[in-house]
Amino acid sequence: MKVALAQYTSAEIKKETRFLIDFSNDLEVWFSEKKYGNDLMEIVIGIICVSPIFEQFFKPKPPKYTKEKKHIKSEGFEYEVEKCLEYSIKLDFETFKSSSEVEAKKYLSSEIIKSLAIIETMKVKIKDFDLINFKTDLEDYFKEKGLI
Repeated sequence: MKVALAQYTSAEIKKETRFLIDFSNDLEVWFSEKKYGNDLMEIVIGIICVSPIFEQFFKPKPPKYTKEKKHIKSEGFEYEVEKCLEYSIKLDFETFKSSSEVEAKKYLSSEIIKSLAIIETMKVKIKDFDLINFKTDLEDYFKEKGLI
């Protein structure tokens, strides 16, 4: 299973969001040997945290599931996706900006856990996926890191 975070943040919180790359890499390693079914092999969660002036340009998109292998060229990158769910969550800019790194990680962890409800809404397309065990493993990861 591959779990990744895509970052959409404002320049004025660049310092506060530097940890997101390492956070995403750690999640990827944690889940790399795990499997929860045949219909979902990758989850990409877009993390949107932008100042109010940019909110109109960065709205959470509806969840998108790609079942069959698809070759994508986007913004100078080429990659393939298959059995991949992409969705985004919007974090409160002021909460994130005023938080310490530890508080920001705890806030993000909580919002990611809440966002798993999106997977439940995709059950028609994603039939073979053990959401309960995935959520348990994700919570275990956050507990091990002291974030929940």
